[in-house]
Amino acid sequence: MIKDIPTVAEFDSAAKAQFDFAWDIAISFLLSLEEARGYAGVEEEDEKAFWEAARQRVMTALIVTQQGVELALKGRIVAVSPFLLIAGSPSDWPKDSTGAGISFSDFRAIDAQDLIKVHDAVHEEKLNSEFSVLFDSLRKLRNKAMHTVDRNINVSVKEVLVNIIEFHKNLYGDASWVETRRDFLYNSAAARVFFDTEHVEALVVREFSAVFKFLEPAQALKFFNVNKRSRLYICPECKHEADRFDFFETRYAVLRPNEPNSESLFCFVCDSLHSVVREDCCQGGCPGNVLSLEYDICCTCGEDQ
Repeated sequence: MIKDIPTVAEFDSAAKAQFDFAWDIAISFLLSLEEARGYAGVEEEDEKAFWEAARQRVMTALIVTQQGVELALKGRIVAVSPFLLIAGSPSDWPKDSTGAGISFSDFRAIDAQDLIKVHDAVHEEKLNSEFSVLFDSLRKLRNKAMHTVDRNINVSVKEVLVNIIEFHKNLYGDASWVETRRDFLYNSAAARVFFDTEHVEALVVREFSAVFKFLEPAQALKFFNVNKRSRLYICPECKHEADRFDFFETRYAVLRPNEPNSESLFCFVCDSLHSVVREDCCQGGCPGNVLSLEYDICCTCGEDQ
């Protein structure tokens, strides 16, 4: 008898935990560099030294990301049958020598390179070719990183972060990576012992503000449904959270719909529509005419009204 058969929920939970761990590693370097630039500026030589010191950990983040993708794919296969993950001939399977049953984890699993093939064989909705190319590229790079110490293998923090968002979107559809990350922060190990989650919203704002800045317009539209070529406004709710701890830019909200008389501001970080009134800002020199009703600030300059 085979026991300890995994569920879809268990695979999904493990996959998202890997994504979160990889994100933790990568985003910490990005925020550290931003903080250093804000305090004293960073010389080009120092920045190169910073990334060289971070190189191995960034590669680790890439490896963990790939592990998360594989777990997520296994979860989708398990939704049809967990036994599709068992590889090899039955003659090679482990034996139940005690009569207590054989744990599912004792069986050899199918290779990572076969996951997409098996998935598409049993699911009516196939994974798109873009996903397959991205997965294969990441898998090969992961293999190089795990089995060699070639210093020519280099991965940027931005690549890791974009990969996490891209794969999460492909694998979990409309589920927002912002919300997944927020949930992990609220349920972190530290939160269980310090009982302090007041900083979580500000940290989410800080992370995704930094990420939003480097995304290409096509990526921002694809991942967060925000057109970077539109006029960007300060999200009043995110600004309120950020100002409680430290100031950082929250200019990523857009009018929805994007029309001259629109009275709603959409923010992908707090995933909300904020009511605004179209009146001129009272601060001299500010051309803004989008004022937050709830927080009574100008969403162009951020000043109180």
